[in-house]
Amino acid sequence: LGLGAAAVATTAPALALDDGYEAMLMKLIDPRFTTDTWKYMTSRGWQNKYSQFNIAGGPIAAVAPIFQEWRAAWEANLDISVQLHNVKRLIGMAHRDCGAAALAYGNRIKTDRAFETEMLSQGLRTFRDQASKRQPQLIVELGIMDLNGTVETVA
Repeated sequence: LGLGAAAVATTAPALALDDGYEAMLMKLIDPRFTTDTWKYMTSRGWQNKYSQFNIAGGPIAAVAPIFQEWRAAWEANLDISVQLHNVKRLIGMAHRDCGAAALAYGNRIKTDRAFETEMLSQGLRTFRDQASKRQPQLIVELGIMDLNGTVETVA
C-alpha cells in the first residue's frame, strides 16, 4: 500500500504555482460570444493566464442603475481576483445586440448602431472609472465585440 501511494505521488503532475494572471475579463453571458472572447484573449497571449467574471450585461451591468443589486458581487469578485491572482489588467468587454444593454439604455440600442456604440462606450468608460477607483493599479482596457467576433477598442 505504501509503495503504491509513493508511485502515484511521483507520477502525478506537479501543481503549478499561481504567480498571477495577466488579466481579468469582465464579459457578458451571451453564448454567441464565448468562443470569440476566448479567441480574443488567446490572441493577446493570455491563454490560461486570465480569470473572468460573466454576468448578464457584463461591464454594463456593473454600472447601470437597473442592475445595481449585482454590483456588490462584481466588486467582491474583482477584489478577490486581484488579491489571489495579482491580475495586472482588467478587460471590460461589451457586445453588440445585447439584451441587457437594451434593458439599461432602451430599445433604441437595438435599431440605431451609432446610439448603441455611444451608449456602450459611455457605460464602458464609467466601468473603467469605477474599477480604477476601486483598484487603481489595474490597467483597464475596454472593447465592444461585434457579432463577427471583431473587437472595437473604446478609449
